[in-house]
Amino acid sequence: MDTMITKWIPVPYFQIDQEGTTLNSSNTTHSYFPATSNIWNIIHQEDRDKAILMLSQSTNSYPITKHLILKIRNNLFGNFKCTIQWKDGIGHLVCTEAKSIKDSTITPSSVQKTLINTQKRLEESEKHLDNVAKIVNIRKH
Repeated sequence: MDTMITKWIPVPYFQIDQEGTTLNSSNTTHSYFPATSNIWNIIHQEDRDKAILMLSQSTNSYPITKHLILKIRNNLFGNFKCTIQWKDGIGHLVCTEAKSIKDSTITPSSVQKTLINTQKRLEESEKHLDNVAKIVNIRKH
């Protein structure tokens, strides 16, 4: 796609290679996201697996859509519906803001992962409290 035309696409648009390097982007992209040379710099840690799936499909010519949490200006994060389509090894990625939580994909596996992480933190806190209680008991005697 012509570089000059790319700049005027009225939505956040990235041209990327298979590693996520930004080859080109629309002017609108810069009003949403911080300047970046690689798409990985703005993808939230929890959504990296989804992004890996999108970038690994470079031989597929069909559009792939996923909801991703992306870093926006001021180091905040936003929910975006991102669609990528590959042609000749170049990914054409469009990310539009998803306004409501209904648009995000909450799966049983993501809920389970959150619960497991919470359980681990609770167990660590319990161990810490037990250690503190032992120290307090020792000092009393």
